[in-house]
Amino acid sequence: MSTAAPAPPPAAAYSHRSLSDADIPDICRFARDREELYFLFPRATWPLTPQQVRDSLASRRDPTVLLRGGEVVGYANFATFEEGRSASLGNVSVAPWARRTGVAKHLVRAMMDRAFDHHGLPELVLRCFNTNTPGLLLYTALGFVPIAIEERTAPWGNRLALLTLRIDRAGWNAGRGEG
Repeated sequence: MSTAAPAPPPAAAYSHRSLSDADIPDICRFARDREELYFLFPRATWPLTPQQVRDSLASRRDPTVLLRGGEVVGYANFATFEEGRSASLGNVSVAPWARRTGVAKHLVRAMMDRAFDHHGLPELVLRCFNTNTPGLLLYTALGFVPIAIEERTAPWGNRLALLTLRIDRAGWNAGRGEG
């Protein structure tokens, strides 16, 4: 019996589009508990409700879902956006049953393309907690570089480090042809 993770689907198996209201109940099932929700939507309260997602859209830009075989398996948006200057990637989340299969990589690349190709931004930043080792490794593999770290206290009292990572247009262009 093999314990290896299943091979990720080919890139052609994925597509992305703008979030629709019908997608929101799926996104509400991505966080399995309060702690996961804090890392995915820090300002939300457990359990995540469709109304909380809808309310968050007022301050977000380009809410995007990633689909695999027509099923919503990922969600992200720009938490901040400064026209012609910068955007901050936010709410990067993957369905629990689709984790460790390449979903986050395809989702983040779609958002990078959106920031650099569509919006013509010179940089994209994101924030990630130190406890998200898979995320930090993915982001650095995609060309993001840590630029700042700040201390945070989780709602349950643990000390956390919140890292800010950045990629500029040159870094994005350099990594476009890779895996």
